[in-house]
Parts: sequence; structure tokens; C-alpha cells
Amino acid sequence: MRFTADQHRIWSTLSRRQLPRALRFACQEYLEGFEILALPLDRIPSLHFLNRRIAPRTGWKTVRTLIRYSDAQPWYQAFARKEFLITDYMRGWHELDFTPEPDMFHDIFGHLPFMVLPRYTELQEMFAPAFQRAGTREKPREDIKRLAWFSTEFGLIRENGDLRVFGAGLISSAGEIENVMAGNVLVLPFKIENVLKRNKAIYSFNDVLFVFDSLDALKAELASYFDTL
Repeated sequence: MRFTADQHRIWSTLSRRQLPRALRFACQEYLEGFEILALPLDRIPSLHFLNRRIAPRTGWKTVRTLIRYSDAQPWYQAFARKEFLITDYMRGWHELDFTPEPDMFHDIFGHLPFMVLPRYTELQEMFAPAFQRAGTREKPREDIKRLAWFSTEFGLIRENGDLRVFGAGLISSAGEIENVMAGNVLVLPFKIENVLKRNKAIYSFNDVLFVFDSLDALKAELASYFDTL
């Protein structure tokens, strides 16, 4: 896939602006993965670059898609094959701080550092089987999407008593990560009964987010719901 010089410049600008925030606010899993993945800051990385680092460590690979926002059905079908879909869409200069659509910067910078860590991909591998077991039932499918939103996309984690950012949607958004870490968002414990009462905020900042005490605690809480399906 060939990208324009302007797209590479947007990537470079976003990377250099967001990296200091990630180093300051992101959780240990992200920082560990970021060091391993070693993303280039001056250009959009190729699939070859990404897969050469991800696949040997976790068995996952990245696949490009022309779709700007993949629906849950094809998304979790890809997850079942251990494929992480990366959109070809790149946000514009007017959306540097926040974009309502997940673009390739969100997909790559936000998500992929985690995907070199087996203990993290074990978490992601919980979602596709649960979604498949839900079948055509709309409520559990929506519940699974909401649980993913408030964990892998916008979750928070406590490390040594401090609040750190876990979700890729926060890590890749300059505006929202600053808003959250400034204390402007209600933070509740990540419990199934709490999360399923809340709606996702797609076109604005989230006004409530959820925190868990560890990656293992998050897995256990999700399993308490997924195992009922």
C-alpha cells in the first residue's frame, strides 16, 4: 500500500505529538509493547514491518482494509483468525486532537504495541468466541461491543495506586487523554453491571470511564459475563 507524502506527514506529526503523552500516561503493558514494536515516527509503517514483529511473538497479524469503520461481525470474524484489521483511512489536519472515526494512527499507534504481548492478546482472544456464542441475539452482541469499548478502547488501569491509561482510543487521542488525566471524567470500577448501563460516546469525549486493578482482574471480570453465553 502506497501512502501520500501528506499522509506520512500527518502520521509523523501525530506520532511526535502523542508519544510524550503516551510515555507520561500509558500503562506498563503499552510502554513495554511500544519498545518492542519500535514504530517509526517519521512514516506510516508497512504491514511487513508490523507483522515481522507481531506474528512471531503472539501469532497475530495485521491486515489492511478499505473499510473506515468495520462492523462487529467482520471485525470478530477477523479476530477469530487472529487478524487485526487496519483501516487505510487517515484523519485530516483538522482532526489531530480528536477524530470520531478510528483511523490508521489509532489502529497502529494505539492498539498494536499491545499486540506483541501474549498476556494482552489472550485478552483480545476472549471476545470473538463470546461474540460467536451470542449468535444472532442483539442484546449480548451489543453488550460485548460495550465491554470492548470500555476496556480495550477506553479502559483505565491502576498501577501502584496510580491511574494509568489502558485503552487504545485514549492513547491515540491527544484531546481525550488530556481530558481524562486532568480529572474531568467520572471513573467507576470496571464491573459488568456498571459498564452495561453506560452508552458509548462516539462523537464526543466519554463522560464516564472504568478502571480495573490489573490485566488479570479485567480478564476475570469479562469471563464472568462471557461464560454465561
